[in-house]
Amino acid sequence: MTAFRHSGNWPGSRPDNRPEDRLMLGRRPFLGLLGSLGLPAVLGPLPALASTTNGLESAAVGYILFEPDSGTVLESRAADTPFIPASVAKLPTVAAALALLGPDHRFTTRLLATGPLTGGVLRGDLILQGGGDPALATEGLVQLVGGLSAAGLRRVDGRFLYDTALLPDLAEIDAGQPWAAPYNTGVGALSLNYNRALLNWRRGGAGPEVLTVADAGRLPLDSVAVRPMAGSKGFPLLPDGADRWLMAPPAAGEAGGAWVPVARPGLAAAALFRRLAGDAGIALPLPEVGRAPAGAAILAALDSLPLNELARGLLRHSNNLSAEVIGLAASKRLDPSAATLDRSAALLQGWLTRQPMETGGPAAGWRGLRLANHSGLGTGSRATPRQMAALLRAGGPALWELLPGEEDGKALPSGVHAKTGTLAYVKGLAGLLTAGSGRQLGFVLFIADPARRAALDAALDRRVTAIPAEARGWAAAARRVQDETLGRWVATY
Repeated sequence: MTAFRHSGNWPGSRPDNRPEDRLMLGRRPFLGLLGSLGLPAVLGPLPALASTTNGLESAAVGYILFEPDSGTVLESRAADTPFIPASVAKLPTVAAALALLGPDHRFTTRLLATGPLTGGVLRGDLILQGGGDPALATEGLVQLVGGLSAAGLRRVDGRFLYDTALLPDLAEIDAGQPWAAPYNTGVGALSLNYNRALLNWRRGGAGPEVLTVADAGRLPLDSVAVRPMAGSKGFPLLPDGADRWLMAPPAAGEAGGAWVPVARPGLAAAALFRRLAGDAGIALPLPEVGRAPAGAAILAALDSLPLNELARGLLRHSNNLSAEVIGLAASKRLDPSAATLDRSAALLQGWLTRQPMETGGPAAGWRGLRLANHSGLGTGSRATPRQMAALLRAGGPALWELLPGEEDGKALPSGVHAKTGTLAYVKGLAGLLTAGSGRQLGFVLFIADPARRAALDAALDRRVTAIPAEARGWAAAARRVQDETLGRWVATY
């Protein structure tokens, strides 16, 4: 067997990875912002901003500013009102995953064989088995092909299978997104280049072609197809089936392209692996979906980066695929049968909210909390500022040290490390800030216009990918409110 590892243990090898052994989140007890202060029995309407606040007359703002160690609340507004958290929901996903899987957990992609390898010929099936690595890229597949070459494989007499059984196979994250939204990808145990493809027209009208893109370069992706659209009908890009697209040519022979989500990432990874193997002189049959039998021999294996490094990148780049895959892997420790994102997220939510709190019980404090998936994509999730603050504190230093700041390329004030969340008419930010006095404080800030968001959802047309101009203007105004609020906290404390 050829193994390619960064360092550390194989996934699941640590005896302390069992959920019952890891009831401490982020190396600290789960002390409550919730139990001591509670929630009202009935939530009232969202409070409106003053008309002088950056033109967001119909918007609502909720926030909570607190001491991260003690949980003492310094300021709050609408702290018990539920908001759509958007990508701020990635914080509880990471907190739960670090606790359930461990920061050193790695996801392993394997090549397995069901028969003997003699004279360069595998007398059986070759299986590409996904281990849930959300960052698997062309470079990793090249390394695995190198493992086959080192083993002397030149031909397979049996089948070439790809096994995605470790995690559920899902064609998209959220059904309320545009069909062509590249951030709404397929999810499964076998990923490729963040499950996006580039549909490309070359200058002079050549194309369209489908490419998968990584640091190793651009390569054709055989599992995704695109054909020219005779008439755009007002939409330059339309779906024509699973991983099938219609694309209007650019005007006057110009170059053009569009990123699209890959709905069948397991097949995409297997198709590219077959192409790379062929380039290395290894002949493989067309890929078929299958499941590795018990006892299959390992020919090569590739470990991911450790979970804490994957999580750091997830929070910095707000990658939805990474959040969903990592969340699914974590929830399997609680219930291996979970087959949907909604069920998986509910498992992590239930586990997080069962943690002991300083005073009081969780029933009232967690009322209304709903994590619809692991990434926050869509409008199905709800959290109050107080609830999200408690979840942020639950993650403790293990989570806090992963929060991105301006040194990571984020547009945040100096001394602020936080996770952003943005949808049309929804904005959130949660993390830590260093005040002018040097004091470190935790905060959660949500800004939303529920009426405009609801109207946008009601008028959903999945062919439309552009954000309305009004929503872009709203986002700019919300950003000003965010910056003013952060600036006041820094100056005051």
